[in-house]
Amino acid sequence: MSRFSRFSAVLLAGALVLTPACASGMAYAGDAPGYAAAPSARPEVQVHEGYFTSTDGKGTQIYWKSQQVPNAKATVVVVHGAAEHSGRYDHVADRLLDAGYNVYRLDHRGHGKSAAPVMNNPVARGHIDDFHYLVDDVHQLVEKAKAENPGKTFMLGHSMGAEAAEFHGIKYPGTIDGYVTNGFGAPFNLSGSLERGQTITPDAITDTQRKLWPSLSEALPLDQMTTFNARLAAEAIPGRTDLRLPSPEGTDLIQPPNIFTNGVASDPAVASQYQTDPLVNKTVSLGMSQQLTFGAVYDAINADLFTAPTLIMHGDRDGLVPDYFSNDWYSAISSTDKQLIKWHGQMHEVFNEPAGDQAMDTVIQWLDARL
Repeated sequence: MSRFSRFSAVLLAGALVLTPACASGMAYAGDAPGYAAAPSARPEVQVHEGYFTSTDGKGTQIYWKSQQVPNAKATVVVVHGAAEHSGRYDHVADRLLDAGYNVYRLDHRGHGKSAAPVMNNPVARGHIDDFHYLVDDVHQLVEKAKAENPGKTFMLGHSMGAEAAEFHGIKYPGTIDGYVTNGFGAPFNLSGSLERGQTITPDAITDTQRKLWPSLSEALPLDQMTTFNARLAAEAIPGRTDLRLPSPEGTDLIQPPNIFTNGVASDPAVASQYQTDPLVNKTVSLGMSQQLTFGAVYDAINADLFTAPTLIMHGDRDGLVPDYFSNDWYSAISSTDKQLIKWHGQMHEVFNEPAGDQAMDTVIQWLDARL
């Protein structure tokens, strides 16, 4: 097979892996209707929420929430994953607040309180019309956080939120002081080099997790199979950071059931909460699947343009996003300050796994070291 054919095959494989079966310049729309900010368990925390108008030209209203502590060390923008919402990160926010960090969050277009029936937006629940718009929404929140707080601003993204964080670092370089990502990466690596980080066995790992069968990424050298010496080819793509592939009209109407429940968390209580949460999308549009695939390919072909400090984490028993994705991203980016940690025996939502507290300790230590 020629190098071009092999590369094309990996692009297709990446698409198949990711596709489910089947301040200045911002306008604010006021507080979220019917969702007054709940009293904080920490009286010193100032809580605000509301909507801002996306720059997508459609008038899309994006829900946001901020939590600010006195004399904060810095601010962390937390970006949630596909089909879920920002409220599922209350425990992550609590840890960051306790550590002295402000926390800003949003619900993506088509998600949570940014979709019907909470907010009647032009983007249907369960749909993403353009991944660029989604990342631009995140950047609006970044600009709001920076305008309202002195000091450094970091980003923490999980799953699709990690995909968006990577994309943000490429599209808006120099606007964030460091990125923490969990559960994403890139489906292939064009750098020609292969680097591996460290694997940590969590203190709280269960006996069952110790005895799990090897993951596909452990059984097969997938990071080697998806690594190519093709950076010059990527650099030759005209306007590669401007590439976009909006979802075709009508793809919001085709919505198979949400399959992001498999391999997400080992705790049955977490799985049950996810399945019964009214703000978790029960279906995922064909357009969202397309945008997830596009975002992954965009991140991969532009990875060398990512230069920010970053902590990359992944559960090595992730049943949703193969953990070799993080190997490929770690190897391909140009950051000189980068760290990759695989959490042994842990599934997709590391912060909801037995390693959760230890993983958050690691995140906070990493942030503290970069103030």
